This record gives sequence, structure tokens and C-alpha cells, in this order.
Amino acid sequence: MKRVLHHALLLMLTLSATTAFSQNPTGKPNQFSSFPRLVNCSETEFERALSAPKGQTVSLAFSDSFVFTGEVISNVVKYGVLQTILVKSPAYNNSLFSISRIINADRSVKYVGRIVNKKYADGFELKQDVTGRYQLEKVETDKVMPDCSHQ
Repeated sequence: MKRVLHHALLLMLTLSATTAFSQNPTGKPNQFSSFPRLVNCSETEFERALSAPKGQTVSLAFSDSFVFTGEVISNVVKYGVLQTILVKSPAYNNSLFSISRIINADRSVKYVGRIVNKKYADGFELKQDVTGRYQLEKVETDKVMPDCSHQ
């Protein structure tokens, strides 16, 4: 009988651990669940954002259904080859859009960026596809940006 009880307890422990780990550990809601996984972007929109001074409101039309409007809270140029802008959007619960333009040694330009909000479990990361086009790809922000507040 002890052996059956031991196996039953082990089985219950395994099932409860599996259930606990399969759920969203942060309990954070998703903010962008109604948007597609990939959103095509225009470099023209990036350049418009990068030309906006701190304090200006910008509207970035990533698609017909996804316009990110917010205030430029930072626009910094470093070393003449790196520029980063940060836009905070009240329309998306103060989510932040960060985009950087990097000018390489061969004078080619690359963009990197993210849309994140620490209160939500999802966001977007800017990626370049094999044809050179830029897309915002939906990501789980806890995997992209670990929470350092517990350290």
C-alpha cells in the first residue's frame, strides 16, 4: 500500500508542476494579441521618427491598422554613426518604441528596435528579412528582455 501511495503522490506532484510551468509565469496580459505576428515597415517611417526632436509628437504608420503615436522622450546621436530615439505612446499604455540607426563603415544603414512595455507579456522586435525589408515581429518580451527587478 505504501508503494501505491508513494506513486500516487509522485504522480500528483508531477502533474501540478507541469501545470504550473505551462502557464504564463508572469501573469502579464498580452497587449498586441489583435495584431498580426509580422508587420511590414517602411524605412521612411523610421527616418521621420529619427528626425523628430525631443518633445515632439510623432505618428508612425507601420500598417493601416497599426499606427504608433507618441511623444519623443529621447533623441540621441553618438559618435556620428549611431542615433537612437525613444517614443512613449499613451495610446498603447505608455509602451516604448526604441529605434536605432547604425551607419556601418561601408556607409550602409541598419535599423534595430523594439516596442515594449514591462506591464505586458508581448511586444515587437524590429527585424530585417532576407530581402532586406524591415518587419516588426511579435515577441514574448520576457524572453527578449529578462526582468532584472528581482536581482
